[in-house]
This record gives sequence, structure tokens and C-alpha cells, in this order.
Amino acid sequence: MDKKYLIGNWKMYKTIEEATFFMQHLLPQLEAIDSGSLALCIAPAFVHLPAIRTLLNGSTFIQLAAQNCHHEPEGAFTGEVSAAMLADIGVGSVLIGHSERRVYQKEDHLLLGKKVKRVLEQGMQPFLCCGESLKDRRNGRHKAVVQQQIEESLDGITEIEKVGIAYEPVWAIGTGEVASLEVIEAMHSFIKEILWHQYGSKNVPILYGGSCNPQNAKAIFNCPNVAGGLIGGASLRVDDFMKIVTALLEQKDGTNCN
Repeated sequence: MDKKYLIGNWKMYKTIEEATFFMQHLLPQLEAIDSGSLALCIAPAFVHLPAIRTLLNGSTFIQLAAQNCHHEPEGAFTGEVSAAMLADIGVGSVLIGHSERRVYQKEDHLLLGKKVKRVLEQGMQPFLCCGESLKDRRNGRHKAVVQQQIEESLDGITEIEKVGIAYEPVWAIGTGEVASLEVIEAMHSFIKEILWHQYGSKNVPILYGGSCNPQNAKAIFNCPNVAGGLIGGASLRVDDFMKIVTALLEQKDGTNCN
């Protein structure tokens, strides 16, 4: 089985006590399973990264991820965190352009492209998030929107196989709308085509980030072009997260979503 990826994005949740409790219960369960084919990351708030690193204590089962970084290497940017700072404390990957940051912080494709470069310069793996709104989906612009997001944010990137993609159908997150397996696979297949035609790569992992949970994870991960998941709410509870880990490790090698 090819390498699979799972990122638990804690967003702005958990105190240090809650984060510690979570990791102390998660790590023993990971040690009890064969997770050698899985690249598993936890993305806590910036202030918890050093503490989580200490709890991991060199664990080979899980790595640190960051939820964001600044697009400049350093400077007078109060409240920001650079890619170099993240690399210095042992972060291995960084989320770039999460849908919430695109909406609330108005991050555009060109800015995100600078962030991708900074992360690569520091030897970390950027996971570029992309996805269309409900309006774009209903207007039939979903493919054009996603293609623009990817091409403009990865413009000039030569180390394409060190990048990951996370597809977030914004319209299927907290709206009551549901992305069918056919829709998920079709978009992942389309993104794979973009990466092949524009960058000549078939080895960029494409994760699904649209409200994946213990109930739908197995079916989603059985889609052939889904290489894992970017997990939000379900990553905040150990039992739920472990069910998703198990679903990914049990992913079939077939070619159907079911």
C-alpha cells in the first residue's frame, strides 16, 4: 500500500491540559497498531507546539504540523510566526491556505505561493488547501476555481513532489450539504490531472478535508485518488481520531469508492 497521510487540525481548540490529556491517550493506541505506512501529523495551536513536541519524545508514530506561517522569512510582523521558527522547533509540515484563512484573513493565491516557498526552503512539507464555495459549485465553476488556486499558488515551484494538496469543498463544511463519493473522487482525479499536466508529477498526495468523520472515513478513503485526510472536528476526540486512523490503514487497494 502506498504511503497515506492524516493530519489532525485542532484549529483554535484545547488548552495545554486538554492537549496533554489527548496525546497521553493517543500515543499508546498508536503504538499498538502497525502504522508504518501512515504519515500522521497533529497541528495544534502555535503556543502548544513545543509542549506537544516534548510529549512526542522522539515518537516515530506522529509528527508535528503547524496551521500556518508567515510569507516573509523574518521582519517586523507583530503576532506572526515564520517558517524558520517552526522548523527550529521540529515542525515537519505546514498547512497553507486553509479555507478559513482564505475567508477570514483574505489570503490570496499569490500570498499563499510565497508561503509554500518559505516552507520548502526550511525543509518542511507544505500542504496547500484548495476548494470551491457553494456558489462556485452551483455555477459550475468548481474546477476552474480549484485549478486557479493550485496553479497560482504553486507557480514557480520546482520541488512539486515535496508538496501535498488538501481538497476542502467549502460548501460541504458545516452547511448541511454533503459531498458524495462520486464528487470527491472526481475532484481528486481532476487535481491529479492538473499536477500531472502542469508539473509532470503523479506522486503528490491529495488529502480530503470536507468533514471527514468515523462514519464516512472508510468509504472516502476507498476512493483511489484519496491519499488521506485533513481532519478537523473529529481530530479533537481520541476515540474518533483513532477510528479514522484505522479506516485509513484498512484502505482497499481497489479502484472503487464504496
